[in-house]
Amino acid sequence: MKKSSKSLLFLGLTAASLSFAGTPQFPFPQNQAYPYGNTFKSATIDSLRSHFKLWKGAWYTEQGTYYQKYEGGTADANAGMPSGTARVISPDANSEHTVSEGIAYGMLIMVYMSSAADDHQAEFDKLWKYWKCYGKGLNGSGCNSWSGQGMDWEIDNEKGTVIGGGTASDAEFDAAVALIMAYKQWGNDSYLSDAKQLITWIKSNDMESDGRIKPGSNWNPAFNPSYTAVAAFQLFYEVTQDAFWQTAISTSMTHLRACQHPATGLMPDWCDWTSHEPTQTGAAVSGGYLGFYDDAARTPWRLAWGYAWYGIAAAKEANDAIIGWLDSTTYGYAGMILPGYNIDGTSDNDVFVSSTYSGGLGLSMLSADAPKSYLENLYYTLSNTEGKVSLTASKGENYFAATLNVLYMLLLTGNMPNFYNMEGYTAFTPDPTNVLTPSAPEGTLMPVGSGATISGFWNWGSYADKFGVTKMYPDSGSTAIYQQADGSYIVAMETFIAPEPTYIGGVELDYPFAGVACSFDEQENYYDLSDLATVHVVYKSQGVMRFALLDQETLNQDQEGGEPGYYLHPTEDWRSIDIDITANASGTFNALTYPSWVNFESKRPDVVSAVRGIKFDVKMQKAGYASFALKEVSLLDAAGNIVTNLKDINGIQTPKATVQKSLLRREGNNIYYQQAASNAKLRVYDMNGTLLSSKSVQGSGQVAIDQLVPASGLYVLRLSNGVNSQTLKIQR
Repeated sequence: MKKSSKSLLFLGLTAASLSFAGTPQFPFPQNQAYPYGNTFKSATIDSLRSHFKLWKGAWYTEQGTYYQKYEGGTADANAGMPSGTARVISPDANSEHTVSEGIAYGMLIMVYMSSAADDHQAEFDKLWKYWKCYGKGLNGSGCNSWSGQGMDWEIDNEKGTVIGGGTASDAEFDAAVALIMAYKQWGNDSYLSDAKQLITWIKSNDMESDGRIKPGSNWNPAFNPSYTAVAAFQLFYEVTQDAFWQTAISTSMTHLRACQHPATGLMPDWCDWTSHEPTQTGAAVSGGYLGFYDDAARTPWRLAWGYAWYGIAAAKEANDAIIGWLDSTTYGYAGMILPGYNIDGTSDNDVFVSSTYSGGLGLSMLSADAPKSYLENLYYTLSNTEGKVSLTASKGENYFAATLNVLYMLLLTGNMPNFYNMEGYTAFTPDPTNVLTPSAPEGTLMPVGSGATISGFWNWGSYADKFGVTKMYPDSGSTAIYQQADGSYIVAMETFIAPEPTYIGGVELDYPFAGVACSFDEQENYYDLSDLATVHVVYKSQGVMRFALLDQETLNQDQEGGEPGYYLHPTEDWRSIDIDITANASGTFNALTYPSWVNFESKRPDVVSAVRGIKFDVKMQKAGYASFALKEVSLLDAAGNIVTNLKDINGIQTPKATVQKSLLRREGNNIYYQQAASNAKLRVYDMNGTLLSSKSVQGSGQVAIDQLVPASGLYVLRLSNGVNSQTLKIQR
């Protein structure tokens, strides 16, 4: 039967409205070195696949699948979702909430993770349909009425209602980019058409006429630097040939540079348009802190993205303003990036590692002229920080950090290229062996009892765990003393240390370790070093090394491994430093610090009255290569004279010292607090930094541990009034 022209037109429109099931033209892994900056070419691609699989299993859900999977409900229990749609569970607070940011992130991930054998076009289309259904003002019921608008930013899927009206501009930028990439990935013109409609809408609703970025369609109280999506803006210009988008790049970068701290280069979550000082808005997501937190953490990533794709000079300049401070404050290791900073670089968040920050800040090195080994250890940090396997799992990162982890790794490893314009890219084959690996230090390893000394100290030894991943040269039990070609001696070691395990549920795990130590005598007697003022060392190192005193007080507190110490800055050339061992007016060390997990802080006299030796430890929580060489070490008094009482005093055993009670401490099954301000909060976090509970406290008091933490495991407590805070790591 002959079809009428009307029927043919209907069929044509129907076909155009359906996704074209094309074979991915840029299958994962793309493995493309960017035209500008750096690309980490030694990734194990299976690690990225594994992270994507975990992310998709935990946060991507289709109509009804959340209740089926986690609550045992029926397929129609999630009735609030429009038919044929999918969403990303976000934010963390409520399993049935969805934000537009999560939809856009999901679209980007699906388009870049697709291959012929594992294509995610269907998931991409369902996410995009969800966006259309909740286009601004459509309220989930106008799935076929979308006319190019951004998405209302937060949805309650259980009720199917909009609870956050208006858009979030960064979500619009990412969704438009994802659509353009999808057009090139699957060859469907409808994606490009939708992208152009969305870009037109963005210009009229999410941007000011002078090129400033509004936080969303409904408001503009301040500037959010993390919305400076310069790669997206240049892409929009290429697609539309509208010069407005180049104006947007220059305008947004001018404001961003003005918001950066002059010493650190850090920018705040929100920045006043006029003064360019940190400010608060109703959308602040970091608990009232004025600094570099969850929003701002994404800014260096967006800048690195813009430079990698297009060589945008202003983006590189902004990241270059960060990397000097970053390299110094993290000792050249991304696993030392803390989860949040004041813009002057100070921080009290020193307990756990978060992908949000380690990846966001670490990617500033993607455009650095000399990133050294930073991108390598950034990869270790991200790949060894996993997301949850499900929303209710006790182990792993939550939605925000886990999602950013995948996006960060895609960009880092050359798997987030610009499909729309592949000029200047160079294909490569990843070589996971092309990384720093330990080998025997130069020289001849001296045997035990050889009489070889370093500055008169002879009783040196190397040590490392034997759990199967850590590699150490020389082997544990060796002297670690090497004779050089000129006849001199040095203490040296090289290692690759394994990542620390994640503690879950009452199972004691083995933590990797590696380093070198010197006991003052063979019997490991303790000596009174009260006259000690400085320790002079001449060293070279790579990775994170920490000097520490081997004191009796730490052992008395059952905190072995938590000795007071000092982090050494990596150096390729011999460096001479004097480590301050003196105390301040309160009796605590001026320069030596305790690891964050130690729940006490002794007075200096209690520590130095009984010391059996010194050590140099590797401190790299997320794995990595480290080397250390020492050719001089001296114990000096305040006048600069070598402390000689090591030879004059026999080994002594001191009684257990009195420990100063902390403002936050554990005794038995209770947590005690004191001197808490009127607005203080006692917050409980898991080891991924996820907030589990919060309790208002004031003055002094106690609370049972089982009222604070949900199950057996390892937790971080933080007592804070929003300005000052103290942390305590506990095990239940």
